Amino acid sequence: MVPSSDTPRGDPDSATRKRILIVEDELLIRLLVSDELRSAGFEVIEAADADEAVTLLRSLVPIDLIISDVRMPGSIDGLGLLAVVRETFPTLPVIITSGHLESRLAIADGAARFLTKPYGMNAVVDAVPLELAKAR
Repeated sequence: MVPSSDTPRGDPDSATRKRILIVEDELLIRLLVSDELRSAGFEVIEAADADEAVTLLRSLVPIDLIISDVRMPGSIDGLGLLAVVRETFPTLPVIITSGHLESRLAIADGAARFLTKPYGMNAVVDAVPLELAKAR
């Protein structure tokens, strides 16, 4: 669990920044996505698995959007996390990523968007504000 305290350049009011939770067990992917989103002006919190993400969601830290892989170690996977989110935070947008799942399955389970791995960083950075705008 790695909360970001980095304030992006040119953003003096970090209180208005949207907080994104990245749930990804592959460290390099998690770091790359987190760095790109921080550079784009978002506050980022990282979780290495869905269990850690659920703990963060149940804390007092407000989350505006989740990006989660499907296959991860732990008691639940990304689709299990999606089910928890749909039950407890029905309006919270979740972007699911996977190289092993069909997009229609993730969307049918309630994902706001699906990104097929491998995906480009632009795909993530472009998808986040679109999904945040829909959630308003």
